[in-house]
Amino acid sequence: MSQVFLYTFPQWVVFASLFVVIYGWVEHKKVFRLTGEGLFVLLGIFAVVVIFGDYLAAGNFLTPEEIAAEELNDEILNEAPIEAQLIPAYWAFLAAGIIAIPTFLLEWKNNKKANLMVVVTAMVALLGFFIIVGALRTV
Repeated sequence: MSQVFLYTFPQWVVFASLFVVIYGWVEHKKVFRLTGEGLFVLLGIFAVVVIFGDYLAAGNFLTPEEIAAEELNDEILNEAPIEAQLIPAYWAFLAAGIIAIPTFLLEWKNNKKANLMVVVTAMVALLGFFIIVGALRTV
């Protein structure tokens, strides 16, 4: 999985989910609201795959020569690599996916608490989005 895919794909899923949920609210279409919540759940599954699939380990992207060169230069870098900066975003996406499961069920049953849960899910997903934006500004 490429590094660019690791920070662009979740951003597109967050925007698609938010767009579908908001469209479902405005047009009073339950199918679209459920689809948006389903996309948040899929984003959580993707986050699990990335976190536990070791895609964010910076050591996988450096060759032994690059690691040795950094040790010989004896430089201390103040910035963490982009992979390390993306870890909190993926934890936020995982949390949004977990929160989206009961939200999906509440929405399915037409419970009034689903509206609050959708807002919480969206805010957690947007937190991950803005962590990625902040990480990209440092690169």
